[in-house]
Amino acid sequence: MTIECVTIATNHLFSGNPIAAQHRLHYRTIIERQSWSVPQYERMEYDQYDNPATTYLVWRDEAGEARGVSRLYPTDRPFMLQEHFSHMVTNESLSCGADVLEGSRFCIDHTLESKQRERVARELILAYLEFGLDHSIARIIGLMYPIYWRNLFIKAGWQPFWLGEATATDDGKRARAGGVIISQANLDTVRNNTGISERVIAYGVSEKNYVVAA
Repeated sequence: MTIECVTIATNHLFSGNPIAAQHRLHYRTIIERQSWSVPQYERMEYDQYDNPATTYLVWRDEAGEARGVSRLYPTDRPFMLQEHFSHMVTNESLSCGADVLEGSRFCIDHTLESKQRERVARELILAYLEFGLDHSIARIIGLMYPIYWRNLFIKAGWQPFWLGEATATDDGKRARAGGVIISQANLDTVRNNTGISERVIAYGVSEKNYVVAA
């Protein structure tokens, strides 16, 4: 399996509809399972950061159902951490620009077996690094529960930098703003720690036309 890297402009390069599939996984995970009060339409979750500027990383099964997803959003325009959670950024100024992306909506289908969930999570983290290197991205920032930072990034050997301390959000859970540095050294480390040496990201049938030269 691979991680499909898809935008509104490239959705047609993939079989089926990976963007709709990832919105459906968001609905199952965020609305049905976690009871978030967020917009929905026909069992698809979305918000204002789902638009033509958004890049989705999608892991789909043989039936075309999304089982693991994450969202990348450019910070050269208003983004979630800036507009809604800037009070959680206390350690340094919030960096933004063409070489900084915001990662959000990291979801993995809880019905997968634990080993498969772990594999999907590792591939999504590798896709962060591969996409970042392909597109001259310096860092990816975002807001996550501390356990997600630990299980997704730190266990893979990719140490985050912290933008603030863990703070309670409106749902009563504690989250922490932070980020990760994109580098070949970090990609090599994560590949070594996860045991996944092959490239995981795919840009569709014409991926050579989509990758931005460094």
